[in-house]
Amino acid sequence: MFGKIKLENFDACKLPQKAASAWTAVEDLIGATYKPLVYLGEQPVNGTNYYFVAEQTLMTNPLIRRVIKFAIYERDGEYTLLDESITEIA
Repeated sequence: MFGKIKLENFDACKLPQKAASAWTAVEDLIGATYKPLVYLGEQPVNGTNYYFVAEQTLMTNPLIRRVIKFAIYERDGEYTLLDESITEIA
């Protein structure tokens, strides 16, 4: 591909329990699938932000694979993907 990195086939990383619970926020999203590659950590705010690097596969024809970083916000057991935090890495 011109101007893009050819992505390898990645193995999903093992997530700590709290991060795995947060990951459920992306499991049922329509239009893309996600595979966790790196769990970066958490940030206490008015709740908790969990930070990830993941492989995103967009359900287009042809499929588009890219590596992204993003955050999931948790408060009182409710998890929300912070859309503004999604950044393409490769």
